[in-house]
Formats: sequence, structure tokens, C-alpha cells
Amino acid sequence: MRKILVAEDDILLAHIHEITLREAGFDVLVCRDGQQALDALDAFDPDLLITDFTMPRMNGGDLIRAVRGRRGRRTAVLLASGRDEHLLRDDERGDARLEKPISPARLLGAVRALEARRPVRPAA
Repeated sequence: MRKILVAEDDILLAHIHEITLREAGFDVLVCRDGQQALDALDAFDPDLLITDFTMPRMNGGDLIRAVRGRRGRRTAVLLASGRDEHLLRDDERGDARLEKPISPARLLGAVRALEARRPVRPAA
């Protein structure tokens, strides 16, 4: 995984995610809500989407469904949220989940675990 799209409306948390991931060598694009992330998806072409659930304009569940519904898209999804897992529908679940609060070490550990499970996409 080289490119990570982060959808997070908490500005401080989004900034911490961005710094953590950039320092680990990833190309990162941060969006403030699900709609902004969906609008950026095709142009940025991320290997991984990290999304919160509760956001303005488009929540994380709707974003996950939209990403999974895109033909040919193979973006891994990490749901990083405080939302009770029992309230999530099957089509709102990511490939992995982190419950808030999220430390930089836990975030990077989850990303590395997903990275180990996914095939490496050739460099463009």
C-alpha cells in the first residue's frame, strides 16, 4: 500500500493520522467528510481508505458502500470509529476496524496488518 485516503471530520485527529502515515512513508490525502472523500477517490486512486463513521454530508457507511460499488475498485477499507459495531450493517463494515480513541501506534499497526493481507499494486 502506498496511497491512503483518510475521511475524518475531527481536524486534530485527521492531522495526527496524516502525520503518522506520512512519516511511515505513505502518500496521504485527508478529506473532511465522506462526500469529499468520494469526490477525490478516482483522481487519488488510493490503496486504502480510512474512514470515520459519523461525518457530515455523507457518513462512513454510505462512503464504504459507494467505494465497494465502484466497478473495478479494489480499495481496502479501515473503519476507524467509535460507533458500536453491533449497529453497523454488513455492507458498512470495512476490511478491518479500529475503535476510537486511536493512537498513532494502533493506527499504523492496523494499516501494516491490512498491508500484509493485500497484494502489492505495481508502481504507476
